[in-house]
Amino acid sequence: MRWGSNGMFRIIIGLFLTGLLFGAGPCLASCGPVLISYIAATKKNIYGGLFAYSLFSFARISVYLFLSLAIFYFGQFTTERLLHAFSGYIFITAGVFICVMGLLLVLDKKIDTWPFRVLNKYVLEKEKKNSAVLGIVFGLLPCAPLFVLLSYIGLFSKTWLESLIYALAFGAGTFLSPLLFLAIFTGLMPVWLKDRKEIYYRILIRLCGLFIVFLGIQLIKRGM
Repeated sequence: MRWGSNGMFRIIIGLFLTGLLFGAGPCLASCGPVLISYIAATKKNIYGGLFAYSLFSFARISVYLFLSLAIFYFGQFTTERLLHAFSGYIFITAGVFICVMGLLLVLDKKIDTWPFRVLNKYVLEKEKKNSAVLGIVFGLLPCAPLFVLLSYIGLFSKTWLESLIYALAFGAGTFLSPLLFLAIFTGLMPVWLKDRKEIYYRILIRLCGLFIVFLGIQLIKRGM
């Protein structure tokens, strides 16, 4: 791999720009509703929204790096077959996790029995972990345009390091998505509502929780 190669530099820039397009299109449509609803219901300020989005994005990009390496070493056919074989389980597991998270937001910790205390502690109160888990989940969910692009990266690369660099360039582009600005803006909503009236803030949390449950059910249906 020649680091000074103009060809390689052009590929990196091209993949970064492609990442920007993905971030403004497929990624925004698939990840946006769940992530924005989660931030609106759990984050208390602009920094919380930005931090949650950053964790989500870094976790998702790490999946892109992993998949590009898998394709580089094992080939597109083998990797695609493996993902297809487990896609149903991925959809169902992701849907159940998202449904539980949304349900806990709707209940707002009102049920103080043992199962709900455990779920609140290990699902809802672990906000940093949740953002990362959501990033991994949405990175693994089967997406035809994304897999085609990662296949190009894995098959075109001459070395594993080149594959990582290309995948990272693409991932950096997806990070600079309109979703970033939506996450920042959404982090302000709880502050704005809470300063005016507590009941509006609680209504927002429950509405977001219901929407998250609805999205989780849709994922479960796709996996069946």
